[in-house]
This record gives sequence, structure tokens and C-alpha cells, in this order.
Amino acid sequence: MDAATEFAALKELHPAAAVHQEGGVPVVLLPATKFRSAGVAMQMNLLLHPSAHSGYDTRLFFEHKILGTAQNWKDDNWTQHTVLSRSWWTPSWRYVSPGQPWTSMLMAHLRSVA
Repeated sequence: MDAATEFAALKELHPAAAVHQEGGVPVVLLPATKFRSAGVAMQMNLLLHPSAHSGYDTRLFFEHKILGTAQNWKDDNWTQHTVLSRSWWTPSWRYVSPGQPWTSMLMAHLRSVA
């Protein structure tokens, strides 16, 4: 999978997206991303890690923990991590394949808080 091509597709979806490197792999900052969680409109910075991190194939990090979500109803289902020198939160959400397009990966991860 070509990171430049995948990033370009994410930029079409989210023009403010910015690619960074963490541990030699690309990660994508998605500032002020709008999405819905358990029927509530939200907006926050997200960080897509399209490769393995902390025992998961891929991860989507959130600026803040989202409590009471539909899929991850257990509020203790979230863990805090430091990526790009700052703290992020991510729910336990497995099996989002690193082989799929990054846009699909983002949507698959957002299902964890839908």
C-alpha cells in the first residue's frame, strides 16, 4: 500500500489532514473531525495510525475519551497512549485491517463509537 496515495485520498475527504511520522511509520492527524457518537454530533482531533500499534493491527486515536458510546459502552474500554508527543485515547476495537484503504480504515474505526 502506497502511503502517499492513501494520504491523498484522505486529504480529499478531510482537506486539513496532515501526515506525520511516529516510529518510522506514517500517522495522519485529522484536525476538528466531525462525526456522530451514540447519536450525538461531535468534533475533535483524531489521529489515524494505519499500522500496528499496542497489539492492534491499526488504531484510531481520539483527542478525548468518549463516555457512554453505543459500541464501547464500557467506559473503561478506553486506553490512553502517547503519540506524536501528546496524549490520545483509543477504544478497544480490533480487526481493522491495515490492508484496506485509509479512508475505509477511518470509517471502520469510527464504527467503534457510532
